[in-house]
Amino acid sequence: MSPGGNPPAPDSLPWMRVAEDEVTIELTARPGASRRGVIGTSGERLVVGIYSRPDKGKANDELIEYLAGELRVPRAALLIVRGATSRRKTIRIVTHEPANVALRLRQIGRRK
Repeated sequence: MSPGGNPPAPDSLPWMRVAEDEVTIELTARPGASRRGVIGTSGERLVVGIYSRPDKGKANDELIEYLAGELRVPRAALLIVRGATSRRKTIRIVTHEPANVALRLRQIGRRK
């Protein structure tokens, strides 16, 4: 059982938590990557490559822009809640449609 008392989804992923009005993901950013997008998973984290180097927040901005586009949510819906200056990040996606966001995350998480 999950903390809310509901059984975990049968296809739940270790790097994603779905709540009533948000989805939280654990990811590792790979700044300076040769291609932008999901590289795969590593342990309990989604690994995302971005072109920008970690200079004055440019890599975080590109990461948020990439995720917002892939998930079809406004940039303002994404918030880095932990790891703003680290490659290991926790990102909260505030949405009225958490099931749709979770489905899109599963889809991009399968890309490699």
